[in-house]
Amino acid sequence: MRIRKLSALFWSTCILALIVILYVTTDLSFKLPSIRPAYQEVDENKWSSVESKLQHIEKELNQHNVVVGEIKSAFDQVVDRSHFQAPPPPRPQTERKKDYVKSEPKDYDKHFNDVNYDEDKKYSYKDIKVVGEEPPKRITVKFDQMTCPVKKDGPLQTEVQMLSLYDRMSFDDKDGGVWKQGWNVEYNEQQWNSKNKLKVFIVPHSHNDPGWIKTFENYYKTQTRAIFTNMVEKLAEKPGRKFIWCEISYLALWWTMDATDQDKAAFKSLLNSGNLEIVTGGWVMNDEASSHWMAIIQQLSTGHQWLLDKFNYIPKNAWSIDPFGYSSAQPYLLKLAGFENSVIQRVHYIVKKELALNRQLEFKWRQLWDGKGVTDMFTHMMPFYSYDVPHTCGPDPKICCQFDFKRLPGNGVTCPWGVPPVKITEKNIHDRAFMILDQWRKKSQLYRSNVLMVPLGDDFRYDRANEWDNQYLNYEMLIDYINSNVEYNAEVQFGTLQDYFKALHDDVKLSDFPTLSGDFFTYADRNQHYWSGYFTSRPFYKNMDRVLLAYVRAADSVMVQAISSGLVSKVLELQLRDRMTQARNSLSLFQHHDGITGTCRDEVREDYAKKLLTAIKHAQSAIQQASYLLLQKPQIVDQTQKDIFFDVDDIWRKHDEIPSRITIALDAVSPSRRVVLYNALAFKRTEILTLIVSSPHVEVYDPEGNPLMAQVSPIVAGERRLGFAASKFQLSFPVSVLPLAAVGYTVSLRDSSAINKYTSYARVRIYNADYWNVDLPKMFAVEQVQGRLSEDVSFKLGNTGVVADMKGLLKSISTDGKPVPIHMDYVHYDSKKEHDNNSGGYLFVPSGPAAPFTPEPYPELVITEGIHKSTLYTSLIGPKKAEVILSISINNNPSLPQSEIEIGNTFLIDPASDNLELAMRFSTNIQNGDVFYTDLNGMQMIKRRYFEKLPIQANYYPLPAAAYIEDDNTRFTILTSTPLGMAALQPGQMEVMQDRRLSRDDNRGMNQGVQDNVRTRHTFRLVLESANSPCQNKTHPENPSGQLTLGTHVSQQMLLQPIITMHYTAQDDGSRPVFSRPITNAADVVLGSFRPHVISKTKDDKKVQGVGMTFQRVYLDVCYGNKDIAKWYPVGDGQVQLSEYLDVTSSQIYESTLTFNRIRNPIPNGVLTLCPMEIRSVFVNHTLKHD
Repeated sequence: MRIRKLSALFWSTCILALIVILYVTTDLSFKLPSIRPAYQEVDENKWSSVESKLQHIEKELNQHNVVVGEIKSAFDQVVDRSHFQAPPPPRPQTERKKDYVKSEPKDYDKHFNDVNYDEDKKYSYKDIKVVGEEPPKRITVKFDQMTCPVKKDGPLQTEVQMLSLYDRMSFDDKDGGVWKQGWNVEYNEQQWNSKNKLKVFIVPHSHNDPGWIKTFENYYKTQTRAIFTNMVEKLAEKPGRKFIWCEISYLALWWTMDATDQDKAAFKSLLNSGNLEIVTGGWVMNDEASSHWMAIIQQLSTGHQWLLDKFNYIPKNAWSIDPFGYSSAQPYLLKLAGFENSVIQRVHYIVKKELALNRQLEFKWRQLWDGKGVTDMFTHMMPFYSYDVPHTCGPDPKICCQFDFKRLPGNGVTCPWGVPPVKITEKNIHDRAFMILDQWRKKSQLYRSNVLMVPLGDDFRYDRANEWDNQYLNYEMLIDYINSNVEYNAEVQFGTLQDYFKALHDDVKLSDFPTLSGDFFTYADRNQHYWSGYFTSRPFYKNMDRVLLAYVRAADSVMVQAISSGLVSKVLELQLRDRMTQARNSLSLFQHHDGITGTCRDEVREDYAKKLLTAIKHAQSAIQQASYLLLQKPQIVDQTQKDIFFDVDDIWRKHDEIPSRITIALDAVSPSRRVVLYNALAFKRTEILTLIVSSPHVEVYDPEGNPLMAQVSPIVAGERRLGFAASKFQLSFPVSVLPLAAVGYTVSLRDSSAINKYTSYARVRIYNADYWNVDLPKMFAVEQVQGRLSEDVSFKLGNTGVVADMKGLLKSISTDGKPVPIHMDYVHYDSKKEHDNNSGGYLFVPSGPAAPFTPEPYPELVITEGIHKSTLYTSLIGPKKAEVILSISINNNPSLPQSEIEIGNTFLIDPASDNLELAMRFSTNIQNGDVFYTDLNGMQMIKRRYFEKLPIQANYYPLPAAAYIEDDNTRFTILTSTPLGMAALQPGQMEVMQDRRLSRDDNRGMNQGVQDNVRTRHTFRLVLESANSPCQNKTHPENPSGQLTLGTHVSQQMLLQPIITMHYTAQDDGSRPVFSRPITNAADVVLGSFRPHVISKTKDDKKVQGVGMTFQRVYLDVCYGNKDIAKWYPVGDGQVQLSEYLDVTSSQIYESTLTFNRIRNPIPNGVLTLCPMEIRSVFVNHTLKHD
């Protein structure tokens, strides 16, 4: 017996030694059944873990011989681990969850690939090839970041810096005579001679809004279709005729619906001959205030891909004449898309005058962070009031209008100055030619060259054949006459932008033009009329835009992953492609400068909204279907429709209604529900996820089948009054998802009579509602305070605390017990009501400073407090003003150890109100002076200043995603889910406009007010960060750019790209593998697009097909924020190994233009290098076969 015991002990010791050797040499580990903590520590001590496991095993060996068998089983798993992934050992307490695939507890989950797709095949674990636990050795290339152009250590060296220019300008509104907003322009006739002629390019154009007064389709039927029909006929009548076209959405509709084969041939001929130029080539002419840079790329790519597919055409010059102000992000995107020149128009009239005085209307537009000029985009700014004919030939609109021959008597359009055009004849041509030449000469004095562009067009022009004849025939006579008279020293011709810019650059060297940095917000077209209202108009649909953008990004990436893994049949691939093409077209259409801006008539807004709703559903459908295949077709119970496998937890029922959430209904028949999470970000994210469940008796299991600590809270709901939802509860628990990965959790019904170890129940406090009959389950500790609340309330979670006043409005945020005052208020503006001087869809014209929003006293107030999430709810009702349901939440997310709270505003402006503009204001003691920062299109931050010399409306700026103020000690940042307008009107203060209800038209073309308000929800994140002093990398105080910290950047990315949450009911024995790839975790890398089914053009003009990817590397401010965040969200080294995203060889990977329409150089070793703030696109060639 003694020998037998010694033998057993000897062999057990040998097995243990072998396991330790394997663990150390391969860095593989196994787990015996255990309870997984809510979060795994970032830097685990492996040796401590080994030691504890060995001690546990030795103890068990002394007591239970059966453990020897388990050790052998574990050893077998380790040996076979490189071949397949086995399920974890059985867990007697949760046996129905043993089908989980175990995920890697480090940075990388298992990577499933190389699976042959078969409709009828059932997959098991052995069918799935799993990449080893450690990622492949990362390839790096030589990359000297000292050559990067980012400059933060000093002021930007440009001749014109817009913030400095604003500081210098007086903004005096002087009457300039015939050019009201300028001066009396004079010239010397001797400056031109036979060797130095004035070269004039007349550029016919037609600006076609894809929705404004009419819907997109109605405009096409009534006007745009006829423009194309006439174009292919009239342009071909004489060889010298030219025309430019911009909006591809209309061209695609005509090409598909009405163009005959003869029309198509004629159109292509005009394009190839250069008589017709397509400018910009985006789906629309996008807004530049509210549109996100990723959505701008989407609309540009949609148009460019269509042009390449149909015409093998790549635009060279950009044309943006109608957006209401200009972002400096746009020229950077255009530069990356391969453009050489651009034209803009709607800039503050006093800024135009200032630039014209110094002949700086043509400039090289440089990025705020560029210290070397590599981002310079040549830009031409029109000098006068508008892009119509009266304001484009010269400074005197009364004369210019006489050369708009559509306005000839009898055509239904007149000149407001009372002098109509006359037909050019032999009798009047001398006088008329000199009259127009005089205007051209005066206009040329505003520029640095002898080359002049004269646009000839307006909205929806050339829709009638007689307009083509009137314009071209009369101008042809003028052109011939002027060119034939040598004493005029002028050469006049019809031209395109390409013609104009070629002649311009031949005449003047690029180095002779000034450089300019900054943006052109906020736009004003005349005295005090600032176009800052549209930053907020119709915010429900602005938020809908961001929701759709997130879905399109997620759908594209999960489709690429499923298709490239060989899991999608060809038929289904085409179906998914068509579905996403429709969704992308709708997203692109809404980027139009009368779409996302909210500046269209009610019926047009309705049409946009319905298109957005359909697009969201298309994207959701594609996501769930591709995810199902990506996860190896898990077995589903009670599938309701053939092509619906997972239910996306975001239910959009109507185009004007806040979406709802799925309630996970659990009972004895259906005791569990699987939740699939997909992360469309390029870095690992960890956060608190909240679901809705029908029972408080639930528990949550992670992807390995281990129970998680979860929190159950009652749902506080209501529109005007608060209350607890019946039979619905919030379930909150921590989740962690790798980059571009899908992972599954399980929510199960818990035996209410069993001991509860892993589900925590929120504590509930109720104020100003002692009349409520609270009927919550007994596990919730409820404190219902009697009487009226007469003091502040507070709650705390983790290291963050919140103090709110008696109305529930924020008063302070504390970190580690140190409070920072942040006083929250709602305020409202009234509009001026003077003739032609009031707020409307475009304009913000307040009657004076904002007044406090005063709700009814003693609002109902509820606080729920738990281990993962604590929230304050209050209902603020202002009679004949607005009703606001406010929530203030703290999420206990250890991966973001910063003072961060989430604000939820659900509101409706009272239909009885008249001219009310509601804003949310935060007041702090931060000593920022008059300086604050806002983002540009979610791409970069720009420094702003409050100017007392300007009215309130001029100090309002776009808030697409983020804003902050700071001093030497603290930074306060606001992140928003919805693009809105914001201002910083006092030191330490920021306010964000929430919604606007306006009964009057502002005389900018809509011919109506904005009164179609619907209940809307905005989400904001407020982040307080302390300064890290001293800081060697602090941005120079004269530098015009700003940057987010790592913590606010990560929070912003997660806010704008939420985890995709999908539900399904699995069979008890059904396997559920996770999907991930070994992608390097770099939080400063943003995956802007990951798009399947793109085409590109090689250097030898061959078209190829493949996948397009766009990356941005953000520059982060290290002088504020918690440095520990970098442990969870490490920043990268600027190198992206593209084979981590797709199974491709380096020979397939090329740098490309932003919109993938032109292949550039191969990417060495398949490693993309990114400088800080740089955006680069790559094209993965799937057309060529590679060994």
